[in-house]
Formats: sequence, C-alpha cells, structure tokens
Amino acid sequence: RNVTHAFRGKKLLDDFSIRIMRGERIGIVGNNGVGKTTLLRILIGELEPDQGTVKLGTNLEIAYFDQLRRELDTTKTVAEIVGEGRDYITLNGRRKHVVAYLTDFLFSAKRALTPVSALSGGERNRVILAKLFTRSANLLVLDEPTNDLDVETLEALEKKLTEYAGTLIVVSHDRHFLDAVVTSTLVFEADGQIRRYPGGYSDWAEHRRALAVAEEGIRDAPREPAAV
Repeated sequence: RNVTHAFRGKKLLDDFSIRIMRGERIGIVGNNGVGKTTLLRILIGELEPDQGTVKLGTNLEIAYFDQLRRELDTTKTVAEIVGEGRDYITLNGRRKHVVAYLTDFLFSAKRALTPVSALSGGERNRVILAKLFTRSANLLVLDEPTNDLDVETLEALEKKLTEYAGTLIVVSHDRHFLDAVVTSTLVFEADGQIRRYPGGYSDWAEHRRALAVAEEGIRDAPREPAAV
C-alpha cells in the first residue's frame, strides 16, 4: 500500500498499491532496470520499501526462484541438491526417487549424478526449477526463470506451472511463456507508472495497440472550422 522506493537516487516505485489474492497468476513486464526485481523483493518482504507498507497473508509459504539461484552449491551433484542428500522426496504426499523425479526436468540418471559445476547455464536453471517444485509453497515467485532454457525445458516448466494450484508471480520477457501461465499482467510503463491489465502479454499488447490507434484517430480527426 502506497509503496515508494528508490535505488541510487532513481525512483523505481512511486505510491504503488496492489492487493494480490490467493490463486492469482501475475506476470510482470518492463524494460531492464525499471525495478521489476525490486518490486518482487518488496512484495515478499525481502526488501523494506522507503515508504509505504506491505502486509503478507497468513500461512504464506514462499518459494523464490532467484533466492535459490543465489544459494546454488556448485560442488554438489544435481541429485544431492534437489533431494537435499536424500534418495527420496515427497511430492503431494507420495514418495518418489529423486533421480526419477529429475527425468521430469530432462536429466538422465547419469546427468543427475553430475556435479553442478559441470553443467551449462540452462542446466543449472533446470536444477533450481526442480528444487523449487519440491517445496510445499503456496506462493511461487519467479524472476526471469526462462533465461537460458531450451524449448523442451521451457515446455516442461509451462506444464508444471499450469498444474500448480497456488499463487504465482513471475517476471519474464518471454511473451509466449507469459501468455501460457498468467491471468493478469503488471506493466512498468513509459510514464513511470505500474498498471495492471487482465490477461497475458498479448492481451496487454493488443490493448496498447488499440489505444495507440484510438489516439492517432483523435489527432487525425478533422477539426470544426473556427467561428468567424
């Protein structure tokens, strides 16, 4: 509510308010450096705003993609990280072998036993996503999860997210990904305001085009002759 925040003298958020209800699926878009990650961190209580208040819901369990990326231990194997040293993990009340679970994220048995230090950037992101979905979170917060992902992994991520029943907040520049997984979009716009639109990226883009056409029509409309 009424959140204002600046970084190095640049105001990123100005009297911004939003209420996010359980089960909502929100995409966040905007140019680099406008404050998307800052907004995420403020929303989940990781960063205190300069002004305004943030109230988190009761019994909120947050899984934050960017936090897991920062904590990734490259000396461990994929299976060790995802299973936290255990051979089995519990998903929706059912036990599953961690190596079998990793096949959902396109890791072969051999690759699952490979140290993270030997993986590509895209594979490391897959490790983090696999780890993320082992958590019993009711709020998923994803900051640019599609970076470095190949098409197959992106499709696997979309499938996991469409099956996910909790609240989702995701920052991405991938319009097709956003169209597939979100139901409303927060946009950092050129005038410095953050506005919310129903639908995914394409819905917002269509709204923007329609608005531009309407404004162009107003400018081009013939004017009434001046009174003599």
